[in-house]
Amino acid sequence: MIRAQGVQVRRRPGRGLSLDRIVTVTLEMVDEQGIGAATMRAVSARLGVRSMSLYRYVQDRDELLDAVVERIVNELADDPEVQLRPVAGWRPYLTGMAHGVRRYARAHPHAFPLVATRPPEAPWVNPPLRSLRWIEAMLTGLAREGFTDDQVLFTYRTFNSFLLGYLLLETSAMALRDPKAGDGSFTGPDTMGDDGGGPAGQAASAPVIGGLSPVRSAEQREAIEDADSLPDVAPPGGWPRRGPLGRGVRKRLGRHA
Repeated sequence: MIRAQGVQVRRRPGRGLSLDRIVTVTLEMVDEQGIGAATMRAVSARLGVRSMSLYRYVQDRDELLDAVVERIVNELADDPEVQLRPVAGWRPYLTGMAHGVRRYARAHPHAFPLVATRPPEAPWVNPPLRSLRWIEAMLTGLAREGFTDDQVLFTYRTFNSFLLGYLLLETSAMALRDPKAGDGSFTGPDTMGDDGGGPAGQAASAPVIGGLSPVRSAEQREAIEDADSLPDVAPPGGWPRRGPLGRGVRKRLGRHA
């Protein structure tokens, strides 16, 4: 409650609600209690709003968790030791990038399974470096360092594969040393909105500590593993045509796109 010229005015619950605030609170809950605890109902309760209010900003819990992943990965932008593009050569560039990814993974060990397993925006986007902005920067940066197309592909895949395996082991060990009630559960007991209507959430499931969900079909994984060159991993219809990633990739790798 606030006072304006001697008149008491009751502030409406949820005033100042924004996607940024929702994502911040959701990530805080995942860090504190595990992924399974961050249900739409629980997040809205912490924000002091009705659960239906969240659906003005996200379509469902999946979209909210995707926003959490984007927030975590974009912490690279605030890391002074990480360069968007190579400045002093590709070796210190990749080393700094790897250290930055490890820092955000260690900062959010209970949330890292989201980074590792949420379905990517495109089938060739590999965790943990799954931001289109950072992928575009890496591809174009390595090309400018003299890498051939095949070398760019090999470096991108090797960088992500090594980091993902290492960080899953490291963050899993951290999570097991400090277990949370919601660890391992990607779904929660969200049902209907507080008023009995509106979008339904995810069905509840029994938590499995450290459990990971596949994000690609067996056919997709086999095709990517067998790829020897860029055309083999291009999505149907070619590389993305929209946004900065589409422009950057197609400019550098136009003959394959």
